[in-house]
Order: sequence, then structure tokens, then C-alpha cells
Amino acid sequence: MSEAWKRHYLFGRWADLGERLPEEEAAKLFDRRALEERSRLCRRTPLDTILGILERTGRLLTCPEGRYRRILLETMPGVTGYSLQGVELGLSILERLLTRRTLEGRLACLGTPRVLDGFLPLRHGRVARALPLGTVCHIAAGNIFLGSVDSLLFGMITKNVNILKVSRQDPVFPFLFLEALEEADPKGELAPFQAATYWPHDAGEVDDRVREVCDAVLLFGGEEAVRAYKQRLSPRTQVLAFGPKISFGVLLRGLDDAGLKAAAAGFAKDASLWEQRACTSCQNLFVEGEDLMDRFLPLLEDAMRNLAAGLPRGALGIHEAVEVRVERELGAWREHCGQGCLVEDPHFTLLAGRGTDVIPSPLNRTLFVQAVGRAEDLLSGSLSLLDGYLSTAGIAGPDNRVQEVVEALAGLGVLRFCRAGTMGLGGDVEGAHDGRQIPLDLVRLLNREDLSPDLFGLEWRPREEREGRVLARLNALLDEARRSPFYRERLAGVSGPLDSLEEFSARVPLLEKADLVAHCPPASRDMLTRSEERSYVFASGGTTGKPRYALWGAEEFDRAGLVTGRAFRALGIRSGMRVANLLRAGALWTGFLAFNRGLEETGCQVLSLTFNQDNRDTLDFLAEFRPHGIMAMSSALLSLAETAERRGFDTPVERIFFTGEPLSEVTRRYLQKVFRCSLVASPLYGAVEIGPQGYQCPHCDATTFHLCDEWCHQEILGEEGEVVVTALERTLHPFIRYRLGDAAEWLEEPCPCGRTSPRFRLRGRLGDYVRVHFGKLHLSEVASAFGRFEELSGAFQVQVDPKEGGRTGVTFAVEALREGPWVGDPALEARALEAVLEEAAVYRDPRNRALEDLAVRVTAPGTLERVQRTGKIRRIRDGRI
Repeated sequence: MSEAWKRHYLFGRWADLGERLPEEEAAKLFDRRALEERSRLCRRTPLDTILGILERTGRLLTCPEGRYRRILLETMPGVTGYSLQGVELGLSILERLLTRRTLEGRLACLGTPRVLDGFLPLRHGRVARALPLGTVCHIAAGNIFLGSVDSLLFGMITKNVNILKVSRQDPVFPFLFLEALEEADPKGELAPFQAATYWPHDAGEVDDRVREVCDAVLLFGGEEAVRAYKQRLSPRTQVLAFGPKISFGVLLRGLDDAGLKAAAAGFAKDASLWEQRACTSCQNLFVEGEDLMDRFLPLLEDAMRNLAAGLPRGALGIHEAVEVRVERELGAWREHCGQGCLVEDPHFTLLAGRGTDVIPSPLNRTLFVQAVGRAEDLLSGSLSLLDGYLSTAGIAGPDNRVQEVVEALAGLGVLRFCRAGTMGLGGDVEGAHDGRQIPLDLVRLLNREDLSPDLFGLEWRPREEREGRVLARLNALLDEARRSPFYRERLAGVSGPLDSLEEFSARVPLLEKADLVAHCPPASRDMLTRSEERSYVFASGGTTGKPRYALWGAEEFDRAGLVTGRAFRALGIRSGMRVANLLRAGALWTGFLAFNRGLEETGCQVLSLTFNQDNRDTLDFLAEFRPHGIMAMSSALLSLAETAERRGFDTPVERIFFTGEPLSEVTRRYLQKVFRCSLVASPLYGAVEIGPQGYQCPHCDATTFHLCDEWCHQEILGEEGEVVVTALERTLHPFIRYRLGDAAEWLEEPCPCGRTSPRFRLRGRLGDYVRVHFGKLHLSEVASAFGRFEELSGAFQVQVDPKEGGRTGVTFAVEALREGPWVGDPALEARALEAVLEEAAVYRDPRNRALEDLAVRVTAPGTLERVQRTGKIRRIRDGRI
């Protein structure tokens, strides 16, 4: 073991320097300018990259056949005094500790973890940004072998530079962890910002450098160490000290036999894990009533014995054995005097008695069990003198007593409460430690005061920063997706992490809509990465009408609302406005809920009207509440406008927002005329499966959007411009390289608004054409032709039918903008057909005109058949198929 003490890890460099850090090396290690430069580089690494490296480190350390696990199982029992099974338990906890989910949970106190990368939106139009302190020195305690690395992790996930002073009791595990970290980090994105070394407590010159140079000292240890590091601090250094603590359990009256048996098993675990060396270990257990004690003690004895069979106590040193022996002898004397009961076993000791005072335990599974009248009696015992030294209270009892006991014990200074069996496991990864959220102590939160939150975010950052963060998020998403059977098989040949966005496009397969039908609920759950609790089921069908189902986690849906609200604010929706949401609700539709959630983020007043009532009722609501804006499907707006015009509706609506099918210029002008509005715009481009994809600023035209690049990664492929999109935040039901069915093109010129987010122009649906003899008739050409006429709306359908002699009939049915004499007007139909012939390139070939019977039919508003689920028109009906 002495060889281990020659190892020091100094920011990516291994050094054999003897047992203690030499003074000249300490001067280099704690050089302020060098540390500041290292900190500047460290904060560039995206958080997702850091979490990915740590998760891979965990896999290396705990791999059953791996070198690291073998070394740990061989050496750590001797280092820690734990049994082999105890070390194995520690490694299982380490595996969970180093997962992305656990590490992200620790950062939940920041609002959203990626505020460490840049400004991100929070609820109600706020944004947040957190910066690391700089350099953190960790003073490791030796009571739990995971403790040193656990402390180090807090510094890593907050993007600090970290220097670990290892404990003399464990010169093995921290260095093995750093070896595995280096192996998991071949690019050097995390390991070079970490150091682990040792100096003794009498090396005052090194401690002085720590106090002078480091931004924080994170210390888990005894009172003497806490007191020493708080002396002679520089103004820039803060000490985050967690000194010695004691924990206890409480068993309340009211449990049945099964409940008592479960409580016994739980408290047996709490008194056995880590051989009671953790500050959260149960050393004293208070039981309400001597009669309950008599029933409970045999159950506890059996539970301790059963647990020891699978998790034996580690070997005791001579001093530890003597301390346990002393308590056993004292317990035997009290039993002889009729003042208690002693239970001795090779693996544990139970000392039963009466009283409300905490008795110091010699540890190593020595548990004092004391009868009290009521749990509230503890307020008058020695616990009242231990404010600042109390850690955890484990509670077992009936539901109706839990809160009153928690409130009472909290008055003593207890800050952590849990059920029996979890005292030493730390199951709540988001919970505070001794009443403090450690990540909040290791960062500085920026305050933007009265600067608009919409001036902050990824859409204002340089391209290289944006692409680096997106790539890190994609790698994280791939890791998460592999938890599902579908993606585990689909991504079997894609090893990570990927090095570029180009590699992502080249190696990750496309996701087809047919995959959703085969592998999504209700047919299958193969695409899901975790359980479906706290989730939504939504359906999409588009113009096909055949629903496909997508599951959204409740938190994902909430975060999408932040992005949607930001998009709405970009078009001017703000506090002080009133906006009516006229989307359809129910039947697993997403739009109404998603838009309501987004509107909440603008500060406006929301009129949740839906479009479930008839037009007259809707207009009455609008007349009564006089909203500044309305949001609805395109077809619903046309229908509403037609009714409004008939009824002489005279309430102006300042802004009209449409979704679904695009509106022609003629239709826009018609809406502006009827509602006397100044703006007709699309507030969002998105899909049920993905969420928000694009938004418009005032400089965008009808089909131009900024990419929501904090939410999704979009590719535009091939000459046809196929849109392939990946939802970056959708982890319950991942959508990775999903073929959406739209066509688009990138716009290279910068937007006058100043945003740097990529811009694109939608070109319609992919395959929005019908083949006629010697070419393709594109729907965009038909739409352009009908857009010339004030009398016609943008709602049309192309009907293709075979005829005798190899001829083809092509009928263009188009709805009139409103009721009037132009419905069925032969002259208008003839002019509209002539416009189609002029716009459609296919009809410049005389062979097509010679083989086809062409006609335009102008119908009344709302008469073309809509897809029932979505209200969209099926644009092409091909009778030849």
C-alpha cells in the first residue's frame, strides 16, 4: 500500500513524488494565474460531455469482468475494514451515483442543469445562468470510501477545477477513479482539470496556499479540520464545511405485525451499512413504549442476523474490538441490574434500555435501542443539546403520525428525514445535504435585472458554440435512447461518443413513421426508455388521418412550453395582452394544450376557448372579451371569418396566428379585412412527435423560420430538401433522425433581428406532387396559381382519374374564400385553369395537355372533405391507385 502514496495526479499528469506533496510542486499546483486559465478552459466543456464521461467512468469501474472492479475487490476490504460484500455494495451504489440521471438530479436545484452552459429559459419568462466558482479544494474524510469521489463529483458537475486532498485512510480508490476517468476521457475534456494529492495537517504552507488561492474549500470531516480551515481565510475563499453528525431512528406506535417486521428490516440495514461510520448511519433507535419494545426487539435481532448472512461485518481492529467489548460488558451489567437487555452476536450488538438521551456508539453494528413514552419526549432529552450535530432521523410508523413527528424533530435541528432502511442510501438525489444544496454553493448565479430575457439564449451565440452544445446533447440523447429495446438494436453499430454533427448524420439510421406504428404504444413499448409514469399520450395523423402515438414525459412537455412561449414572445405576444386559444381540444390532440402552456410563458391573459363550440358562440366570446390576438387552425380561421363577415362582426382583433396548413396571400388579406388585424403570422412550426421546431421573428415571411436549436437538431437532406429532425429533450420516447415528411431549404443570409440561430424556408410537404404522364404536377404551383384570385382561398384538392384510351382526368377543386356568385362561376373557373396552366411546368409540355382532360371547380367554403382528426385537406386523391 505504501507504493500508492507515491502517486499524485496533477491536472492530467501522474507523478511519483513521495508520500507528501513537495513544496515546489505545491507552488505550481496552487498558482493562481494557472488555475484561472484552467478554469476558463474547463467551463467550455459542455455539461452533457462531462456527464457522459462520468457515466462511462462508472461503467469502467463497476464492469463485472473489468480490471478496476477486480482491484477494488482485492484491496478495499483491507483499506476500509468492510467485508467483501460491503465493498460490492459500495460499488453498486457507485454505479448508480455515476449515472447521468443521478448527476442531473443533483443539479436540479439550479432550475435546469444546462444553465452551466449558457442562459436557458425558466418558467414565467425568466432565464438563468450559472458560472462555476473557479477552483475548489476538497478535503476528503476517510469514514466512507465513496466520500472522496462523491465530493469531487460535486465540483466536476458544476464545471469547477478540482483539487482533492485524499485521506490517509484511503490512498487507493481516489486514484483508481482518476485512472478510469482518464480512460473514459480520451480527448481530455474533463480529466486535465482534476488533481488528487496529499499533504499532512502540519504542512501549514500548503494549507495557506489553499486558503489564499482556492475559491472554495469543500470539507467533510471532524471539528478540528473545520476549525483549522476557517482560520486566516482570504476574502475570496469560502469554506463549505460539513462536520461530524449523528443520526437516529424512531419507531412509532400503530404498525401492524407486517409493518413492524418491515421496520425491523429497515433499521437493521440502517445500523449495518458502512459499519455505522457514515453521518447518516443509525446509532440510536427510540421506540414508543416498553410493550412495543418487547414485541420489536426479537424482530430486530432476527433482521440483523439475516442481513449479516448476506452482508457480514468487516474485520475489527484491536481498538475497535475493545470499544465494542466495553459496551457489551456495560450492557451485561445493566441487564443484570434489570435496567436493560443485551443481544450479542458475532456480527452485531443490540443494547436495549429506557431513556431519551443519545448514547455514543462504538460503531461496527452497535445499536442502542431505547424505549420512550412518545417520540415528542425526545425534545427534552440530550438531542436538544445537539443542534448543529444532527443529520438524519429514520421514521417508521403510521401515516397519520409522520408529519407531526417530523415537525417536532425538525425543531431540534434535524434536517433530513426518511423511512427506515434508507438512512444510509441517500435515495433522493435532488435532496439537500445537511440543509444545503451543495451545487448552489459551488456556482455564481447571474442576475440580468431589467434586461429582457429574450435577449439571452443559444439563438444569440456563435455558431461554433451552438454546434458544440448540440453535439454534446445528441451524444447524451443516444446514450439515453439505448435504454430502450428498439434503439438498443437500432444503434448497435453506433459506438459513442460521436465526434461531429456530420458523423451523427452519417452513422445514425433514419426513423420512419412506420417505426412508430410498429414499436410505440399501444402496439409496443419498445421505443420507451423508462416507465410511463407522469406522461402524456398524444396522437398525430396529419393529412393521412391515420393516428400515430407519441409519449411525452410531463417534464418534457413543460420544457417545450418554455420554448413555445419564447417563440410567441418573438412575435410580440406579451404581458398586458389577451389571447384566445381556438385550437381543438381533446381526442389526444396536442395543439390546444401546447399553445395554452406556451401562452402562460408570455405573461398574457389566456382565453381557453377551444374550437369545440360553433362559430357564433366563438364570435360572441370574442366580442365580449375583445382579445388582442387569436390562435387557430387555418381552416378554422377561414370558417370563423366567413361567419364573422355574414354576421357583420365589428370587433377588431389585432393579431391572427394560424397553424396547420399555410395561408395564401389572398386568404391573409381576407382575414385582415374581416378582423381588421395588423398581423397574420404562424407562431410556430412543429410536430406532435417533436414539439417546437421553428419560430418567426417580425422579419420572417410566411414560410421562413428560425430553428429552435435549444430544442431540436434539424437536417435538410438531398435535392428535395427532406426535413429530418431530432428532438434533443425528448428522452422518454426519443425521436432521433425522424423523417417528418416536410421539405425545406436553409437560408444563409443573416436575419436583421440579429439572432444567429439557423433559418430555413419551408417548401411544403415532401412528395407534394402527382405524376401525370410526362412529368410532375407540384401542389406549390397550383397554390401559386389560385393565389392570384381574390375570390379563392388556399383550400384545394387535386383529383386524378383514369379515362378510356389512356387519357387522364385532372380536376382542381378549390374553395371560394366566402359565399358569393363566384361559386361555380364558369368564367372564374376558366381563368383559374388558365393560371394553373401558366404556373405548372408540366403543362408546358404539349403532350401532357393533349392526354389530359383538365378542369377547375370552385366550391363553397368548407365543402372539401377534411381529415376528421386534424381538419386538414387531403390534397391529392389519385383514382389510378
